Order: sequence, then C-alpha cells, then structure tokens
Amino acid sequence: MRRVYLTTLLLGLGISAFAGGYRVSFQGVRQASMGLTSVMHARDASIAFYNPAGLAFVEGKLSIAAGGFGIINNVKWQNPSTLESAETDSPLGTPIYFAASYRPIEDVTVGISFTTPFGSTVTWPEDWAGKANITEISMKSYFIQPTVAVKFNDWFSAGAGFIYAMGSVNLQRTMSVAGNDIGLEIEDTDAHGLGFNVGAYFRPSERVNIGLAYRSGIDMKANYGEVKWNNVPSGLSTNMPFSTNEFSAMLPLVSEFLAGFSYQATSKLMLAGEVSVHGWGKYKSLDIELQNTDTGETYDSYATKNFIDRAVWKIGGEYQATDMLAIRLGYYFDEFVSPADHWSPETPDTSRHAINGGLGLTFGGFNVDAFGQYNMGVERSVHNVETGFQGDVNLTAVSFGLGLSYNFN
Repeated sequence: MRRVYLTTLLLGLGISAFAGGYRVSFQGVRQASMGLTSVMHARDASIAFYNPAGLAFVEGKLSIAAGGFGIINNVKWQNPSTLESAETDSPLGTPIYFAASYRPIEDVTVGISFTTPFGSTVTWPEDWAGKANITEISMKSYFIQPTVAVKFNDWFSAGAGFIYAMGSVNLQRTMSVAGNDIGLEIEDTDAHGLGFNVGAYFRPSERVNIGLAYRSGIDMKANYGEVKWNNVPSGLSTNMPFSTNEFSAMLPLVSEFLAGFSYQATSKLMLAGEVSVHGWGKYKSLDIELQNTDTGETYDSYATKNFIDRAVWKIGGEYQATDMLAIRLGYYFDEFVSPADHWSPETPDTSRHAINGGLGLTFGGFNVDAFGQYNMGVERSVHNVETGFQGDVNLTAVSFGLGLSYNFN
C-alpha cells in the first residue's frame, strides 16, 4: 500500500518540468512568427540556439538580440463516467531569451545565448478529482550556450555550442488517506546538466538558405531536493514514504534534430519550411529515490512513461510590405508524445495545431518584432493504468512576444 501512495503522489514528478511533452519553442520572436521555422533565419544572434552555424552568416560584426513571451494556457478535463470536470487557472508563463555574437576575425564568429527552452506552470483547483496527481506545478529550465561558427566559403559554414543547463521545479498535490488530506510539496532549485549542439548552414544561391542542426539530450541531475509533507497522521508520520525529506532523480531533456530551408520567392516574399524531430522515446520511465536524512532510509519509486519520438512540421513566410514593415505568418502541427495509458496532468499533453503571426519594424540596423499565436488542442481520451486517472482532455493556448535586435557593422 505504501508503494501505491508514493507512486500516485509522485508520478510525473520533475521530468515533466523539463521534457514531459512540453518543449517551449520560443527562443526568437521573428522565428516564432513564421511558424517556429528557425534553422535558416540568420538575421541576428538569436539563431545561435537553433543553429550555431548560422552565426557566420549574420550581417554585422556585433549582433545583439533579446526578447520575451507570454503564454496563457487553458486545460479542460472531464470524466465522462462520473461527469466530474475541472479547468486550470494557470499563471502567465514568461520564457525569455538573450543572444550576442561577435566576429573577431574574418570568417570566425563567437557568441553566447541564454534561453528557457523547457518549462511550464499549471494550476488545477485544490479540490478537483485529480488532486492526488497535481494541484500546482512550476517548472523552469535555463540554457547558457557559448558558441563558435566558422564560414568556410560564401555558401557554407559550420558551428558548435556547449550547453550548461540549470533547472528548478516546485510541485504540490494532495491525497486523501484514512480520511485525512495529506499534502505533498517537492522542490528542487539546483538541477543541472551538460549538452551540446552542432549545425551546418548552406547558401547555394542568394535566394536559398538551408539549415541543419542537432541539439543533444541532457540528463538533468536533481540531487538533494526538498520533500515536505503536510497533515500526515501521527500513526503514519514515521513510516515510509511519509518520513522522507529529500529526493534525487535523473531528469532527461530530450534531443532535437532540425532541418529547414527558406526561399526568396520574390523581392518581397520569403517562404520557409522546417521539420524538427524530438527524441521523446528516450523517456521510458521515471525513477526517483526519496530519503530520510536522519535515518538514512531510502524509498524508490518507478513510473512508466513510454513517450514517443515525434516530428513537428512547420511552415512560414515573411512579406516585406515596405522598407520598414514586414508581415509574417506561420503554422505548425505538434503531435502528442505521452501515450494515453500513461498520461498525467502535470503537463497536459495533446496534439496541437498552431497559427502564428507577427510584424517586424526595421530602423537601420535596429529591429523590433512582435508575435502572436493561437494554439488549438485536439481532444483525446486518456486512462493512466498505474494511477487510474482517466477522462477527456483538451487545451487551448494564447501566446505573444516582443523582441529587439541590433547589428553593428
């Protein structure tokens, strides 16, 4: 019975903070406006995250780019058998990015970027039917990436970057045990890991740009995270797992391969297409070790995930209406990665259609970009065979962003 308590309380912990079907693909406002197409857009230093090789084709000796986004998610759940229902009331998500590049010598460019590529905030009602799974979770990850790119000739460059990843998670949930609502809060602010990305950039003609890039998976090590139990009956307070106060886990951030191209169809119209393949299949299970630091006792938890490798298909375009104003549109489809029989509401996962758009203003070397997105989920039925959680789920999301960039000659 103790194992049932722990598995139910902890299923999905931590890893969903970084990779549980919720990749935040906002590392550039201009790229987001064109359906998240990214590896071929070498206008400024923000390409470092997507394709390090692209830095070699950024115009200007020094380039600086920064921006931020707002994400408003709404998730609805209903159990068709009991007619119970719930809806999230999540706070605004705010991913940000900053990137800078410098060309110290001809054909060599160095750069650094700071991004938040994985994370989520989800708040369910405190008394909803799935409170044993989750009531609130806040998850963040940060990538710091120094990068170097070499331009071998007028049509080809290659680049590589080193990634230092940091992360944090706070998860809260409540479970009724023997007539008592036992609260659990788990927090870790010092998860970390190492990775890399590599890329190639081709410009076979003035009209065509082609990008290829690979970002490695990262094993995030969450060690010595804090475990807090609330309202535990005295008869259970000395029993495992309720006597634990610390946890450790290995939290994988999955790999990503990107391939895309852009084509200057006319002097004013540029079209782009891209596919990104995410290595979710690596995430087979979640293993967590809880510990009582006073006695040295440990308790192991295992939860099946069996995530699925997926590809995200993206298209976009930019129309240069005037010398100053650019109009952008895009679309992408992102298929669910969490199977229905192991689905968990920590990071609600459904297939999604997204319509993106934005505007760009250019003032010499200075650019101001604005972005908006409407994300439409595809309703699905889920039934977690380990926790028994089931029902029909769907989501919608509205996102917006503002970015600034400047290239110095």
